[in-house]
Amino acid sequence: MATTSILITGATGYIGSQVVLELLERYGSRIRLKAIARPSSDCAFLADLPVDIVRADLLDVTSMTEAFAGVDTVFHCAGLISYTRHFRHRLYDVNVLGTRNVVNASLRHQVRRLVMTSSIAAVGISDDGSPATESIPFTEWQRRNGYMEAKHLAELEALRGVAEGLDAVLVNPGVVIGVDRQNPASTSSSNEVLRMIYRGKIPFYPHGSSGFVDVRDVAAAHVAAWEKGHTGRRYIVVGHNRTFAEVFEALRHVSGSSMKKLYPLSGSAAFLAGIGGELWSLFLDRPSFISFDSHRMAAAKLVYNNSSSIRELGMSYRAFADTLQSVVQ
Repeated sequence: MATTSILITGATGYIGSQVVLELLERYGSRIRLKAIARPSSDCAFLADLPVDIVRADLLDVTSMTEAFAGVDTVFHCAGLISYTRHFRHRLYDVNVLGTRNVVNASLRHQVRRLVMTSSIAAVGISDDGSPATESIPFTEWQRRNGYMEAKHLAELEALRGVAEGLDAVLVNPGVVIGVDRQNPASTSSSNEVLRMIYRGKIPFYPHGSSGFVDVRDVAAAHVAAWEKGHTGRRYIVVGHNRTFAEVFEALRHVSGSSMKKLYPLSGSAAFLAGIGGELWSLFLDRPSFISFDSHRMAAAKLVYNNSSSIRELGMSYRAFADTLQSVVQ
């Protein structure tokens, strides 16, 4: 059997690093992995793994085109997450223009399949409150959210590639949480927030809901999308729909929790927190999950249907309690 050459963007990040481990565990020496990393990226995680590191930048067309030579499969996991207005232009550059360059390089080198990390942020919201499916159109209010709009436009780049002959599949994870103790790169701001809640440092919960998924399940979904996904399809990868009140209560029942009385987040408190997040991002020039847009999302009742991932990719999802335990243990 010929060795399959696989290129991964974002291999040092939260999701990309887990995809690397999932591929190596399943396929071992049957694959040759190549990871694109910016010149400034810390690649210590990859040092002891059978992975070739290629220094390139998503926005550098020349280096990207060269990196894709001889590649059979691409996992495009790189991306930027921020909900502050200060990062709106960079969200477009990294998520949209970066994806455009990945698609163009894939087309030029006739890559057999592209698996792209998208998000439920790019999935439309149902008008009647029923669980959103992959076919629901992107809505007008979502366009006013910089992160949602950037992920939506990135998907359009991938679908443009499909129209030009590229075999591409989209994976749309929910709020990704959980820790793989075998993965030193298994860190994220979402997990840090969960730990703060667990320790009793955040007693205020938003009124809304969202879909949550374990990072290990997300990695498994990427590999399943490569193996079984249909060209041009997107797959919602959500293990559990939960209100934020339910998330807080679940953390309260994890052994060792320091949580005390919980309070619903008021509109005025959310407004002040939004101002703080926007200013923090502006002055430190760093992405932030706390902003006006993130609080609007957290107040919305967002629910997602994962039946396509179960039926077509064969996905099964970890228990929510087990994922939370992995975060705080």
